[in-house]
Amino acid sequence: MPILLTCAVLGLAACGDEKPATTAGPAATSASAAPSSAAPSSAAPSPSAAAMSDKELCTAAEKINKDMRAKLMTAVQSGGDLTKQTGAILTELGDRVTELAGTAGDGKAATALKEFGAEAGKAGSAADPGTAADNPAMEKASKDINAACKTAGAPTTF
Repeated sequence: MPILLTCAVLGLAACGDEKPATTAGPAATSASAAPSSAAPSSAAPSPSAAAMSDKELCTAAEKINKDMRAKLMTAVQSGGDLTKQTGAILTELGDRVTELAGTAGDGKAATALKEFGAEAGKAGSAADPGTAADNPAMEKASKDINAACKTAGAPTTF
């Protein structure tokens, strides 16, 4: 079961080719520091902004994917209750992509993310999350996200 569980979640959270964010040194505390007028292009748009384009939505969804994959790897390496931890990860994944999809319009990517989020949430609350995640509806939603995001110019690997 752990192999199936790990494969199922890793399949959902496979990585794309987005470069990791770099961080600067300690934040400047001087009041005379001039703020930058331009936001970094790799930053995800805020949920309070106008509806995201499919490309922005897909870029943000891929970041969530990477975050969840990192959590999964930590869970696998921790040696704890993998079933319980995977359930929590799938639930969080479902919540985060559903919330993200709510910041977009009704495009194909948003629709697929909402579907995926619902399926991930169901799998996360199941007694055996890994087996529950391995279902045709979740697979279809994953394929739909990937196809919509490829079309939008921001490929994902759900």
